[in-house]
Parts: sequence; structure tokens; C-alpha cells
Amino acid sequence: MKHIAALLTVYNRKEKTIKCLENLYAQKTPTDVSLDIYLTDDGCTDGTPESIRANFPNVNIIQGNGKLYWNRGMWEAWQAAIKIRNYDYYLWLNDDTFTYHNMIESLLEVSKKKK
Repeated sequence: MKHIAALLTVYNRKEKTIKCLENLYAQKTPTDVSLDIYLTDDGCTDGTPESIRANFPNVNIIQGNGKLYWNRGMWEAWQAAIKIRNYDYYLWLNDDTFTYHNMIESLLEVSKKKK
């Protein structure tokens, strides 16, 4: 079994964040792959974390202080992930990224070729 942690940092882009999460959960992944999502909320005031909790209850939300910005927020998400499991892969992803349904499958195929 391969384990992937997707890491995101968000700040007041609810619609884009929700679309990104919808695309992540719609990924075509092999049956031997698990995907966990760690998302740093860096002080959203537009209802983003509430919407995520309502629509994607399995997303691990890390609360930021509003001063993390993208890089430190990603570091916080990564730190939360490594406390849970030693993941095989960490996918750093912007919350405004549009992912194709086979992105993870394609990335895994490329990673096999590079070993």
C-alpha cells in the first residue's frame, strides 16, 4: 500500500479551495493507494474551513495564525502529516490548482520510471 499526503495552505479562496478538494477526491487512484489531505487554514474569514468541514470531513485542518503565508502554512501541514504516518509521497498543492482526474495515477507512473 502506498500512502500519499496532499498538503495545502488556504486563505479566503473558498470557491477555489472547494473545487480543488472536489478534484482531489475525484482522483482515479490505484486500489493500493491511500490519499490523506492536510490543509492549513491561515486565518480564513470567508467560511472556508466551515465549508471544508461540512463537505470534506476527512480533511485534516491545521489552524494557522494568519501570518504563515503559503510556505510556512505548507510546512505546518507537512509537520502535521509526518506525525500521523511516514507517507511515501507528499503532494504540495496550491488551493487554486485544477487537477485532472488521473493526476495521481500519472505521477505514480512517472515516479516508478525514475527509480
